Amino acid sequence: MSEPVHGFKEGQAVWVEDGDGKQHPGIFVGENESASWLGGGGPSAYVTDPETDQTEVVAIFRITPRDG
Repeated sequence: MSEPVHGFKEGQAVWVEDGDGKQHPGIFVGENESASWLGGGGPSAYVTDPETDQTEVVAIFRITPRDG
């Protein structure tokens, strides 16, 4: 199994930037592999909100590592 290009690991705490430039905490779940074969808009990933347990698909460029 190869290491993901973006460097995030499953279960890693991350910040997710929304459309207004604000960040909220998230947990990296995994890559959205279907984005590439469906002609999606670039690399994306699944991220879970730790407060609501809702999972969303976000562009990789909107995700940054979070300490703690």
